[in-house]
Amino acid sequence: MIRINLLPYRAAQKKENIRRQISMFVLAVIMVVGILVYYNITLNNDIDALNTQIKNTQSMLAQLEKQAKEVDKIKKAFDTLKQKTDVIKSLETNRKIAVQLLDNMTTLVAEKVSAAQSEASADSDSKPVKRLWFNNFQANGDDINLQGIALDNKTIADFMSRLEASNLFIKVNLKTIKQQKINELNLKSFEIICTRISRNKSEKKK
Repeated sequence: MIRINLLPYRAAQKKENIRRQISMFVLAVIMVVGILVYYNITLNNDIDALNTQIKNTQSMLAQLEKQAKEVDKIKKAFDTLKQKTDVIKSLETNRKIAVQLLDNMTTLVAEKVSAAQSEASADSDSKPVKRLWFNNFQANGDDINLQGIALDNKTIADFMSRLEASNLFIKVNLKTIKQQKINELNLKSFEIICTRISRNKSEKKK
């Protein structure tokens, strides 16, 4: 009977199997390492791209903030200019109103005397004299303060009647009236408080 010794063959096969397993393991490790390296490189590229995008965004944001500051400066300058323009317009309007109001007041002052008193009150040239004149004229909003001198109480009363009939005022009140001697003449000093119709109401009436 012939006997065949298979031990060397089995040992060789076993070694071959071990080599194959080691080779597969090494190959698997290499593949895993390769995948990890590729993933790491890709991730780093993505991070670099994001960092670049962040820098570009920050740069654009800085430019926009600078432009926004310039816009704010221009807006503030425009607002300041508008305020100054509004003040100038307001002063010009108030100046025109004051001039117009004073002109209206002047036309309401009694300058001519009555026929019965014309000879006594006329001067050497037979010209009529003023029976009332202002010492002080103040306007605070719609409130007007008039201070002046008149020849008599009737002159003041007539003047107040003309003020009330002028449709320029809603209130005409006599605050004080006193006797005052000027150049040996017994005259009347007075103070009248008027409240004029506001511009809005006056424009609505028109």
